[in-house]
Amino acid sequence: MRTLHYEQFGDGPNLTFIHGWGAQNSVWHDWIKNHFAEHFRVTLIELPGCGNSHEIGKTENLQQAWVEALMKVLPEPTHLVGWSLGGLLSQSITIQHPEKVVSLTCLASTPRFIQTDDWHWAMNPKLMNDFIQALGKDTLATLQHFWKLQIQGSDGARQLIKHFLKQMQTRKIPKLSSLSQGLQLLKEMDNRQALQTSSTPVLWLLGENDPLIPKEFVADFSTIQPLAQVSLIAGAAHMPFYSHPEETAQALQTFLNSVK
Repeated sequence: MRTLHYEQFGDGPNLTFIHGWGAQNSVWHDWIKNHFAEHFRVTLIELPGCGNSHEIGKTENLQQAWVEALMKVLPEPTHLVGWSLGGLLSQSITIQHPEKVVSLTCLASTPRFIQTDDWHWAMNPKLMNDFIQALGKDTLATLQHFWKLQIQGSDGARQLIKHFLKQMQTRKIPKLSSLSQGLQLLKEMDNRQALQTSSTPVLWLLGENDPLIPKEFVADFSTIQPLAQVSLIAGAAHMPFYSHPEETAQALQTFLNSVK
């Protein structure tokens, strides 16, 4: 299996970022270089079929195939930051390889992305099924809808959406097969039980107005990880690093500084 595309810059302790569904490394280049490159050896990994990364073919265990592909390029030991789908995969990496993860930051991410009878702090299953159906009919329109959804609720959302859509016009569209696999992972992954026994320092870094992750999740989450830190970015939605770069960077830096 070919390795995923990754970029590295800066010097210091390892700090690795894994982006979310439908994105690529360029989505947070400026934010990371402005706030972390001076203090860390930063690694940005592109998910399968995104940016310059290869696709992963059909497999019986999709989640494990994606985790193993990420592990091939993961520096170790490393502070690990995963955004949205990248957060779910980062959780899986931490659960399976705790000795390789110094700390885990779940950025706009939860242990389970889809609602169930006993888990309400997540995306409505009908909305997810609508995305899955729409993806095969018009990939670009579905991506644009999702990009808008991630920013809705943020302070200054209208201008942020306009600017973000303009940026995305110059970037590669992820492969359809990988987008479909990513939605399957978002629909199926559930790290709640495994995270209860994890001893890795964790920060849940969330947007106050995230339409995909209700902020009420914070209070209920203490039953899963009572020792985890939680930081809520006021006025932010599903892309706090984009809408509130300074506040999000400060919250992450404070957590990283607190990890022994």
